Amino acid sequence: MLYFWRNYGKLAVLCFVAGIFLNIDSMLTLPLAFVTGMLASSIAQWELAVFVFLLTLLTIRVVKREIIQGVLARRAGQEMPQLVNDLAGVFIFFTGVCVILSWVFQKDITAFVAAGGASLMVLGLALRDMVLAAFTGIVLNVEKPFKPGDMVRLADKFQGRVERITWRVTVIQTGTFETIYVPNLLLANAIIVNLDMPDRRSKRSLEVAIDYDSSVESVERILYAAVLGAGVSLVGSPSVHARRMERDGVVYDVGFTIDNVADFKNAEHAMIKCILQRMRDAGINVTFPKREMIQSEGRAPIANRSLDSFYLIQQCRLFRGLPADVCQRVANELKEHSFAKGATIVRAGDQTHSMFIVGEGLAKRVHANRDGSALVVDRFIATESFGRRSLFCLDSHAATVTAETDVLIYELTRDAFARLIMEVPGLVPMMSTTLGELNWKPGGNGDADTLALQRRVDLYRGQIEASYGSRPGEIAVSGFANVKALAPA
Repeated sequence: MLYFWRNYGKLAVLCFVAGIFLNIDSMLTLPLAFVTGMLASSIAQWELAVFVFLLTLLTIRVVKREIIQGVLARRAGQEMPQLVNDLAGVFIFFTGVCVILSWVFQKDITAFVAAGGASLMVLGLALRDMVLAAFTGIVLNVEKPFKPGDMVRLADKFQGRVERITWRVTVIQTGTFETIYVPNLLLANAIIVNLDMPDRRSKRSLEVAIDYDSSVESVERILYAAVLGAGVSLVGSPSVHARRMERDGVVYDVGFTIDNVADFKNAEHAMIKCILQRMRDAGINVTFPKREMIQSEGRAPIANRSLDSFYLIQQCRLFRGLPADVCQRVANELKEHSFAKGATIVRAGDQTHSMFIVGEGLAKRVHANRDGSALVVDRFIATESFGRRSLFCLDSHAATVTAETDVLIYELTRDAFARLIMEVPGLVPMMSTTLGELNWKPGGNGDADTLALQRRVDLYRGQIEASYGSRPGEIAVSGFANVKALAPA
């Protein structure tokens, strides 16, 4: 009752009062006729016209609130465009005026309707695109070929997740977080692909070209095992087929179905990564286009892990700038570990005395800040390291580090670093300098900054030598410039 009174109370009361006066001539019609000198029939016509006019206004409000923004909006799942309300209101109002003129006052409305129709036609031609876009938006909301939240491909040009559908445009957000406003007029005759209907499954395929030296049976087994071992949630069984033979090798099609189309990039990445790893382990080579060959071999071997670790050491900030032969020696000492998502890499208090370098994936460390007032979360991506104090100063690990995704970790142990110190002249001063510069922020004080940095370098060198001892025969140095001079050519 409160809802009815708040939205329709005043108009309903006016219609009720007008209806009462319309049916009781002696109370209003006759006195007005006596006072104004008008005919009672004319006053009765005006009373009826007022009643019909008020009823028209009440009808407009009911249609807007209960039908358009009620039934249709609930079915569309969102508020209907204001243009729909306005068009409906204009149509009902025009109909009410025609009823008053033709039925109440007995007027010929042919010319009025013709003039109104001509005006509407002119207005329709002027607003043709807007009207078509509005009606297309209404159809999209009623028929629901897609809804907000669905992943769609529109007109074979735009792909993304639907944000909202208005009377004029459909707004989608792409995988690169670009917001695209697609005019509904473009969708009137366009092909619409809803990637989330009837469900979110998506069949994907990868093509792998293998040299003719590998048998079809071997390649099929390896590719099938790679797909199953990639850690991707699959729907049904994958498929591996030899598709065609080309000049450079056999092209194999690897087909699989994922349960969520939004994860296709991660799924394909994991598949390619696992396929390359299995091919590397099996010694199978990918093909190399013979028309582009410079040398006689027609195959491109897949790089082994030793080359991967060498590049990783060169890109790690701790070893960046070291000579290539030193980087290769460090890479040869690394131990490779794989951790699944959520696994613990190292625990607080562990006495492993090792440093870890992230090769692939993402690791997370949670620890208290220096004053202990709050927790700090550090994340490590590829080429970043943790556990430096544990390796160089032989301290226990201060915090627990876990795998936030599947990660590949390379470990440099205490024994390996001790061997490197003995094998590489000048490694201790080089590492001391790098450690000193790693988190150094100059204060713009010239010589004072140089002395402060030198003290930090000497501190790190003292800690390393206290943990591992000085290399016999190594020349003692002082001064920041001499530390750089110890690096081997």
